[in-house]
Amino acid sequence: MMPIVIAEDDVDIAAVMVDALASDGTMDPTLVTNGALVIDAIMHTGARLLVLDVQMPGATGIDVFDVVRGHPAFRHLPVLFVTANPELALETLQGVAPRDVLAKPFDLDELIARAHSLIVEARAA
Repeated sequence: MMPIVIAEDDVDIAAVMVDALASDGTMDPTLVTNGALVIDAIMHTGARLLVLDVQMPGATGIDVFDVVRGHPAFRHLPVLFVTANPELALETLQGVAPRDVLAKPFDLDELIARAHSLIVEARAA
């Protein structure tokens, strides 16, 4: 199973995301609801993908993304922003790969497909 970290503070959305990605049978999602806990979760799980909301307590998704990209061990960790503010996420991600943005509300099949695509892209790099 592929460990992934989902950073989402809305418990209803988080539950749907965890269930969808776990039901795929290849991903093992760990949920954090506070941006300040993301790095610890990545380190603890050995995550191969970070699914990140932009607006979170503790540290915004943009702040977390900056920390992840600045950390030598996580610099190439694929990131999927799932956000109600896709324009901000796209602006932040310009020129940085592997990454993607999925706007809320989202289709569960699209979430799974994009997660897989980023993991495959990261493996090929």
